Amino acid sequence: MKKFLLICFLFMGYSCLVTYSQFEYYKPDTTRNHHRAGELIVSASPNVLIKTPNGSQIAGGIKLQVFISKRFSLDADLVFGRDYVHAGPGLIGLPLGLIAWSNVFVNDGTLFGDDEDSLTDFLFSVAAIALSFEHISYHIPMKNNLDISPFLSLLRYKYAYEHGNYSDPDFIGEQLSFASGIQINKYFGRFVFSPYAEFNIGYKDHIPGYNFGVYCGIHFPGK
Repeated sequence: MKKFLLICFLFMGYSCLVTYSQFEYYKPDTTRNHHRAGELIVSASPNVLIKTPNGSQIAGGIKLQVFISKRFSLDADLVFGRDYVHAGPGLIGLPLGLIAWSNVFVNDGTLFGDDEDSLTDFLFSVAAIALSFEHISYHIPMKNNLDISPFLSLLRYKYAYEHGNYSDPDFIGEQLSFASGIQINKYFGRFVFSPYAEFNIGYKDHIPGYNFGVYCGIHFPGK
């Protein structure tokens, strides 16, 4: 599990550097209330987890959001606490897709060129990003610099074990789960403040849980 978390962090960090290198740095229009395809938000958060095998507990999280249109984003999140981790396929799919996508274009800016490896990279990136569609958000503009984004996750991996006095034999330690929630995104120039709340339920044990947190992130505008 520790090796898995380390690989996830390395992939996310590298993909952010690759993606940011392709963006022209500028301060976004402060009156803008919509997004463009190619925008990226990287954030971290404190979290409160309700109804885990250890009762209520504190955790930490990181999140990567890649916009595919002015309303939709593909999200990858990782939340970890004591004897608890949840993450989605997008945690691997999105970084791998971004890395492969960055290699699709040849130096003159054309797609594929004469390099067959570019076509392979393109197909790989499409497959990796397609896997990330299991966690998607829809951004509803409310006013300048504010939007509300309901989200849905269908294949979240959840690892949770009991370590204290609280125990429930019905909890299953490792399983896939469903999650749905809502996030409020307030933009302050390049910085994003995003409280959220979500409901989740395991596909095997059918035990519901509730997570709350506040993501604080950096917005990387598209070209």
